[in-house]
Amino acid sequence: MLINLKKNFFNKMESFGRSEQLYIIPTADGLKLLVLNLILLIIGLVYANNYVLLFNFILFCLFLGSMYYTHFNLHGLKLVSARFSPMHVRESGIFTLQFRSTSALGHYFLGLRIKNSLFKIQNSKFTFSINMRDQKTFKIDIPVAGIKRGEQVLNKICIETLFPFHLFRSFVYFKSALPIIVYPERKDLKIHGASVALEDKSHDGDDFILNDFKIGDSLKRVHWKKLAQTNRWYSKNLLTPTVLPVMLSIDNTSTQKGTEEQLSSICFALYQLHFQNARYGLTIGNIVIPPGHSNMHLRHCLHTLAEYGN
Repeated sequence: MLINLKKNFFNKMESFGRSEQLYIIPTADGLKLLVLNLILLIIGLVYANNYVLLFNFILFCLFLGSMYYTHFNLHGLKLVSARFSPMHVRESGIFTLQFRSTSALGHYFLGLRIKNSLFKIQNSKFTFSINMRDQKTFKIDIPVAGIKRGEQVLNKICIETLFPFHLFRSFVYFKSALPIIVYPERKDLKIHGASVALEDKSHDGDDFILNDFKIGDSLKRVHWKKLAQTNRWYSKNLLTPTVLPVMLSIDNTSTQKGTEEQLSSICFALYQLHFQNARYGLTIGNIVIPPGHSNMHLRHCLHTLAEYGN
């Protein structure tokens, strides 16, 4: 129940919280300490016990000091840029954040809170510190993992801290408008549809071109018939077989495998054809991508697979 209340609270704060506005709230441990302070205060006043009141005063100073340092630890932090490298489901990627700060003392034990359904931080307890000595900006690489294919826009990034005693939680939201793309998982299943054709070259008829015969050319390549007709020497250069473009698509006749597994199969085939320097295209739904071969073409095909059905 407490976990659900915590999630609902941060969902509301993300929706209505102002960008770059610092917020601070007591944690469960902070509330326990506050209750303990009240109990000790009542006991000390009722029994006129100065030692209890002194201990209560020390705990209250700890409470207020922790609130100050938790807020101060996040003060002055600015998000300069955010970058997300597209990745595949069940594969690792990097989420890069770049900060600047007006605080010369730095920032310690910062955590990241993001709301999305496509990827997750590999270590849920991941924290990082920022030491601004002789640096204007600071970059942090956060390891993440893809959990679902698709495309989303990350509108806000939450940075939080519990430093120094976990009695208070201070957090701030930064606007980002960062596009998040997670491609399908790569699986060599061979369950997709593909149209592959190889030109049938038997080296007969017009499957060669004629060039002037040069010294050093093999006599086996001499076109004797042309020599007899024109009294001029020609050599035959055979045409090599060429692979026709490959068009990949979802196999609608397959009932054993689902759409996600077929998309994973197509994804693997795209990389295979790309590294074989073949020309490939994609037919998926109402989208037809003509054959091509380039890194941009590969990303276009993968982007189409990520968005399919979403």
